[in-house]
Amino acid sequence: MEAESRKITQNCNRQFYDLINSKKRFKVHQGGTRSGKTFAACQYLTYLLTTSKEPLVISIIRKTLPALKGSVLRDFILILQQTGLYFEGTHNKAENTFIYGQHTVEFLSVDEPQKIRGRKRNIAFLNEANELNIEDFRQINMRCTDFLILDFNPSDPVHWIYDEIIPREDCDTWITTYKDNKFLSKDLVFEIERMKERDPDYWRVYGEGQKAVYSARQIFNNWNFIPYDEFPEFDPAAEAVIGLDFGFSNDESAATLIFKKNDKLFIHELLYKKGMTNSDLVEYFKKLGYEDVLFYADAAEPKSIEQIKRDGLLIKPAIKGQGSINAGISLLKEFDIYVSKESKNIIKEYNNYYWEELKDGTIVNKPKDKFNHAMDSIRYGVYSQYGKKQNFFVI
Repeated sequence: MEAESRKITQNCNRQFYDLINSKKRFKVHQGGTRSGKTFAACQYLTYLLTTSKEPLVISIIRKTLPALKGSVLRDFILILQQTGLYFEGTHNKAENTFIYGQHTVEFLSVDEPQKIRGRKRNIAFLNEANELNIEDFRQINMRCTDFLILDFNPSDPVHWIYDEIIPREDCDTWITTYKDNKFLSKDLVFEIERMKERDPDYWRVYGEGQKAVYSARQIFNNWNFIPYDEFPEFDPAAEAVIGLDFGFSNDESAATLIFKKNDKLFIHELLYKKGMTNSDLVEYFKKLGYEDVLFYADAAEPKSIEQIKRDGLLIKPAIKGQGSINAGISLLKEFDIYVSKESKNIIKEYNNYYWEELKDGTIVNKPKDKFNHAMDSIRYGVYSQYGKKQNFFVI
């Protein structure tokens, strides 16, 4: 990197030079784990601070503030410190900004919508862009005058980045892997390459940087995703139920609104959050106006169900019993299912909800106990409301 009167030395991977040579509005770095794409983007933005003669406003954006602070913000500040630029600028930790001369770098999360939607910027860097939804992107794009950088692991078989961004003529896309990061240790390369034999689907995405595909192990692969405002009209109290899976410290509480029209199921995410007490849940759903909608909750927590009932929600234990998990999955496969595009956590679980696999590659008819909080809430609601109740029992 070269400033006007002095030279700044940084060792860079190829992604840095890809960005320098690109003239397109959209610059997309798709890649596997530890490919160096995020660090290279931060190096490139630092380079612009030292070379641009026009004042720049650069927004570095991630889905949540904690994720931003633990990843891309840390990388950017490290580069500034390594180059000495950090000590020539002003880092306002309270406002999450860095001022260097006439330039401003702001660190934002999309859970601060007033900041995302209310500011113009020259450049936006969307870190882990697949975590954002299409509306997040559109709001950022409309307020960006020069160009946008997106980086992501292609862990979703279906995503707006593939449909809305990569096919555009004004988009450059690069696919990189750990092999493009010349600064990785041999030990870390060994750990990454161990994935190849242990989990081919995971290796495809995080080892090779390729878009995820629907796997033979994936439990569901034919759901439809449409905007919530395209759902048919329905009366929640008369036609819908809500499935509820409890969580707290380690797992999210998940709730889904479910209703049926003919042979079609319509599903919308209402809640996916840690740290919710029973009182919090009651208050949350009353504010949404769902006190007259029937809830089916995890029957393994009768105390929670009773407390929620006493606090004013219509709630029953979900129907469970031996074989009820697979029966619920089988029942879901009988319907045409439409999930709202706004249901980001349902979509994430849908893409990662797999059958177990033995070491010899045999697929076992048992779901992995991962990416299943929203899926369990859906299963509770659908099986309890529309299943063959006589085959199972409430526990």
